[in-house]
Amino acid sequence: MKTSFSILAAFFCIGDLTILSDTLFLENQILNQAHSISTYLVFLSFVLLYFGLQFPTFFRNFPRLVVICSFVLGMGIMLLFVDLGLLNEVFPQANLILLKYYYNTYFVLAVITFSYLIIAKLRFNFPAIQRFMEFIYLATFSTCVFFIILCFFPNTIPLTTKYFLHFFLFVNLLFLSCFIVFLFHYSFTEDYLTHPFSFIFERSNKIFEDQILATRTNSRLIKENLWRLYETRNWRNIMDSFWFQILVDETLDNALEHGGKREDDIITVHVFESRKYIDVYVIDSGKGFNPRLIPNPIDSDRKLVTSGRGIHILKKLFVVRWNFLGNEVSIRVDKTKNSDWKSIT
Repeated sequence: MKTSFSILAAFFCIGDLTILSDTLFLENQILNQAHSISTYLVFLSFVLLYFGLQFPTFFRNFPRLVVICSFVLGMGIMLLFVDLGLLNEVFPQANLILLKYYYNTYFVLAVITFSYLIIAKLRFNFPAIQRFMEFIYLATFSTCVFFIILCFFPNTIPLTTKYFLHFFLFVNLLFLSCFIVFLFHYSFTEDYLTHPFSFIFERSNKIFEDQILATRTNSRLIKENLWRLYETRNWRNIMDSFWFQILVDETLDNALEHGGKREDDIITVHVFESRKYIDVYVIDSGKGFNPRLIPNPIDSDRKLVTSGRGIHILKKLFVVRWNFLGNEVSIRVDKTKNSDWKSIT
């Protein structure tokens, strides 16, 4: 999913750089050609379909999605090859038919396919992102309304009436609005993974990485490796072995319980260390959960319930964050607060 977001952002950056280069250096030679925009839209459909397949996660139980998207992808590639073979000077009428009918037909099929992806993903959506998707659609609707108003009043931003800049402006506004919704919904909160600005200057080094099948035998092996890391890195002076035991057991046992339902489920562990912090990341293949809904074990109606106490203890000791699906947990250990833990019982 991180890769799909990166590809989407990189593609938009390429489009923006193309506009700037064409306007500043090439005297609008690229975007004045009808084939340029058509080719860009075909590649945009590729990126959107790939993004739709991967977000919020890849649905292995619905191979039909992959088959349909692969069919549309093949159509787009063939269309680009045919367009490349038909030069305007040699086959002007064929190029006109290609632009007027074939490209438009492909765009309609791509939109229908992308809509089918959205409907399928929403129908079998994870509860952890249901509210987020509602805000995303609200942001999309607001961006569309703004874009339509801009089309009716083109003199508001005169430059956007040239060289298809309306379309590029819409794409950028849509991406920015969705990204802002993502930031406010998942980043500016104590429950979800986020890093302060100082994270850039921490110079964390990856000191451990392992990926295992989600079985109890493999879980014991990775725990032993983490304990070996605890000894070799001399963390005994930073945190007591009792607290490290809770950190290791709680994160890995939860990952095994919630992310080990299928034979090919895996658990991934990353450990980073900087001068001030130790960051432990544990990722499983489960559906995740909403960390905001974790009940407090000290409430009167939860005193006889044994589950959920480990997470509560971890949050008292460390900085605990989840990704937006709830299947990746981050434990941040502050090396400077080891004396504070001794008073926690």
